[in-house]
Amino acid sequence: MTTQPQTAWPENTVARFLTVGGAIVEVTHEPRYSSDTAPTVTVARCGGCPADTISGWAAYAGSAGADSTACTWAQTHAETCRALPKPA
Repeated sequence: MTTQPQTAWPENTVARFLTVGGAIVEVTHEPRYSSDTAPTVTVARCGGCPADTISGWAAYAGSAGADSTACTWAQTHAETCRALPKPA
């Protein structure tokens, strides 16, 4: 298992998952539209491949359900994704 150095998580980050290939799947709170002034969705995005998922808070009456759905997707994706991390 590869050890990642500890760094501070970016603002609005809910969780992070390490993929088989060493990339990070990050789960964050984000605004859905550019006109939104506060987060309204939970997004899980792989840092190695183009895979992602968006869970809207309205469908779950808040972020807790959306966070759970996004984290489940992120963990499942991380268990099988072999993409290497994108270069910085």
